[in-house]
Amino acid sequence: MVDPFAVPLPDPTPQLRALRAALTRLAGCALPGPARVALAEAQMALSALESLHSGTVDRSVFDALMAMAGPEVAPELVAQMAADLRAVRVALAVALDGMDWAGIRSQTHVLVALAGSAGARGLEQGSQALNLAAHETDALRVRALGPGILTGLDGLIRFVEAAGSGGAAVK
Repeated sequence: MVDPFAVPLPDPTPQLRALRAALTRLAGCALPGPARVALAEAQMALSALESLHSGTVDRSVFDALMAMAGPEVAPELVAQMAADLRAVRVALAVALDGMDWAGIRSQTHVLVALAGSAGARGLEQGSQALNLAAHETDALRVRALGPGILTGLDGLIRFVEAAGSGGAAVK
């Protein structure tokens, strides 16, 4: 008899991406109050699911970046990336706490670049969605997305710091 728990689960990333894209398109529409609330609830639920996966880094992307940097520059690049991610984490948390639209936009802009170059696609896409919500001054969406982004950012920081210390990839 086959153990159903031994069967690997399929990667939900493509479905999560499609759902995020659909919700982002929907958020750009004029919606009545109850629909806007339902959208925010759906985005919160999706953010919770994404936070389970957003800390995952595509190791091949990260390794390609390190190979491009070369063995002499890679350690410095990793140290700088870790420092930049920690700075974004602190500044973004403060901006989210104070609903500082410019601060949220600024930090998510940086985070999109850092997450993308490291191979953290879920975090990159989530940061893009948070940036869009900040541009639209949509407090409901920002509150829905913020915690998941911070959780994903924590995961990426752990990954980069482990890579810098020669540790194994953190998923």
